[in-house]
Amino acid sequence: MSGVLDAPLVAGPTRPPRRLPRGRRKAGSLSSEQVAVHQRLRLYEAMIESAATQGYAATRMRDLSRVAAVGTRQLYKLFPGKDAYFLATYDHVVRCAVQRIAAAYAVEGDWRERLRRAFLEYAAVVVEQPNAARLVLVDVLGMGAGSAEFGHTEHARAVVGRMERTRGEFERMIHASFSDAPDGVILPPLVVKGIVCGVERITRQRLLVGGIEDLPGLADELLEWALSYRSPALARLPGRSTPQARRAPYRARARERNPRARILRATANLAASNGYTTLTTGRIIEQADVSLTIFEATFPSIEQCFLSALERLGLEALVCAATAAKGAQDRVAGVREGIAALMDRVADDPVLRRVAFVEVFAVGPAGIDRREALLHRFSALFTDTLPADVRASELVIEAIVGAIWGLVHHHVVHGAAHRLPDLAHEATYLALAPLIGAAQAVETILADPILNNLENSCWGRRTPLDDQVVMASAC
Repeated sequence: MSGVLDAPLVAGPTRPPRRLPRGRRKAGSLSSEQVAVHQRLRLYEAMIESAATQGYAATRMRDLSRVAAVGTRQLYKLFPGKDAYFLATYDHVVRCAVQRIAAAYAVEGDWRERLRRAFLEYAAVVVEQPNAARLVLVDVLGMGAGSAEFGHTEHARAVVGRMERTRGEFERMIHASFSDAPDGVILPPLVVKGIVCGVERITRQRLLVGGIEDLPGLADELLEWALSYRSPALARLPGRSTPQARRAPYRARARERNPRARILRATANLAASNGYTTLTTGRIIEQADVSLTIFEATFPSIEQCFLSALERLGLEALVCAATAAKGAQDRVAGVREGIAALMDRVADDPVLRRVAFVEVFAVGPAGIDRREALLHRFSALFTDTLPADVRASELVIEAIVGAIWGLVHHHVVHGAAHRLPDLAHEATYLALAPLIGAAQAVETILADPILNNLENSCWGRRTPLDDQVVMASAC
């Protein structure tokens, strides 16, 4: 269930019949509309397989026409271009998934069992059609690099909209299922969104690194994770934080002396201003005030330079979260403090937002891999912050991180990053409820001292940990 981006739940289309027989006598019983439907199914399969084997960027219309045995003239009659063709395939894959999962969910039974069947069916359709799942959860990310905030192309905005609509299908399903429970507990919409984003992350990670065949065996654990958020204690969850509770705004560093650090900062700033695709060596070295010789001796390519800049920005944000966590009165409160600091950092740093949540996808597969590496660092920090007596499986940690990152990504790409500090309570609940129980998670949130005390903020000051991690990222 994307992702965003993080993208949505998926299943691939049923394999279409082989091409229609030639000749009017054999095919004459089919109407032109039926022939077109048959051709579309073959073309959908061709797009799914091509995107999986050679990537969307390398996929060519004439190759798809040949694989699907559909003439190029007819192909362009059905789809005006490759982007429209991809999105039509995306829609078909999602439509098939929704129909199968909704049918499994609709079978009579206890609300919990119906939801379990939906989780199991989700796992089944992804395992049966991994290439289709990859198209919807991974390949689509590169097409949705634009966002409402940054005013990119109409096509990119359409991609983001599709991903959100698909996620919404499953949010409504989960919300309706939980609402059927007799205790009357209603999950807040952002918690439901977090659950969907968490399942997406579990699926996407296994599509990228392997192990997708294990997904059906994980369905029950994922369901229990989702159910851990249902509690009457939710009624005590505080509303939005007040503006006075915000930390001091993030301030960009003064110009660094280290040439490599200057190159990374210049690359991030240029990508944030004009986009990754506009980066050139000349523009980078001019802004960084270094020679071409130094740049070429430091980075083998612009892509590697950008990815290193992304890593640096991510590490700086995680250092800020770690510093805030270490200043808390105990480790559970440290989770709360770290999440609040991370939300503030993303809200106040436009370069981080643009590079880490938008332009990273313009790089292609290498950008998605680096994004996953950043999420692994977030998972490691989260695990290290937890008290020693809190035990959580790797799966649950991955799902929690996916839930929180998904909320952040959703707000960034919709131009609502300024609201992130106000979501710290929901994000803290997503982090803690599965680990210490919903009631204790709410108590931890209610004990938040940041509402009246900014002493633990890492904003506007450097720490030894900050220097250590930034130096490591520059090696």
